Amino acid sequence: MILPASRLSLLLVLALLLTACGFQPRGARTDLGHLPQPVYLVGVASYADLGRELRRQLHSAGAQLSDDADSAVSTLRIVDARSERRLLSLDARNRAAEYELSEMLRYSLRSGGEATPQRTLRVTRILLQPSNELLARQREERRLREEMRLELVRQLIQQLVGR
Repeated sequence: MILPASRLSLLLVLALLLTACGFQPRGARTDLGHLPQPVYLVGVASYADLGRELRRQLHSAGAQLSDDADSAVSTLRIVDARSERRLLSLDARNRAAEYELSEMLRYSLRSGGEATPQRTLRVTRILLQPSNELLARQREERRLREEMRLELVRQLIQQLVGR
């Protein structure tokens, strides 16, 4: 049996190892304070799902967003954003059984006169399609797409934090 003091020290060592490897719980607050402020976001419509989520998460990460390119110090340019759907398999009746859904985002950041090279982020999920439940299939695909966009924006924020 492990003594209480050694149990506590083991727990502390494990916690230190987790933080040293860069582990961060999902939804943990990130800080974009090092990014020159304000940031101008271009290339994605503010009313689009991706644009709304991107603005929300940038704001919660501490970025000040500018509505004007002239007053901004940094410019986050969304070069390309795509949603794709690819057929993976068919069922016995030759109907679609599985799809591969992917969300892709290509971006660049210009800050202080220097621009980072374009980077591409991609999130992929598999969607199973039961043949007799049309409404459930549509809802499931919509839910998966929302989760994928959220993950894509999280990846973008993490890359901006690590830059």
